[in-house]
Amino acid sequence: MDRTNLIKGHLEMFVLSILSKGKSYGYEIMKELEEHNLKLKGVGSIYPILTKLKEQEWVEMHREITESGKMRVYYQINEAGEAHLQYKINEWLELQQDIVSLLRSNGKEIN
Repeated sequence: MDRTNLIKGHLEMFVLSILSKGKSYGYEIMKELEEHNLKLKGVGSIYPILTKLKEQEWVEMHREITESGKMRVYYQINEAGEAHLQYKINEWLELQQDIVSLLRSNGKEIN
């Protein structure tokens, strides 16, 4: 599995994590992902994942007019989204521990 697939498989958790800090819009979310070397290249646009999160009722969406007069769509995590984010974090930590355990049991050094 290459890095793009790993990112794609955890994008939901990444986006919910970003939104847990406060409301944001698509471009801003993409920029934060890029700051952490989690670029969407090969994954596609951020908007399908935001749509999925909204359909799952983990985020809420609303529109605001910016100072320049443009309409911008903001996303904000809700209580159900926070609970799902915590579930995904725990799932990730458990998987990470299982992988480390397997590698160590086969004589691999993990730093």
